[in-house]
Amino acid sequence: MQVSNTIDCNGLSPAPTLLRIMQALVGREDGASPLNVLVGSDCNCERLADSLGPLAEEVQLASDAKQFAAVN
Repeated sequence: MQVSNTIDCNGLSPAPTLLRIMQALVGREDGASPLNVLVGSDCNCERLADSLGPLAEEVQLASDAKQFAAVN
């Protein structure tokens, strides 16, 4: 089974975005590549990362999917 490394939270408010990220991080293997999260251009990524706490290190937030290609 192919597991996607990207989730689309574009258009979601902060609370559902945080919930979807947390759900996607459950059960991930240690050392797995970062989870790519597509968010809306109006997303406050800094605040979202603060809400994730130490888990923020396992997540890459971007408002354009092309940004993931530059990072990965």
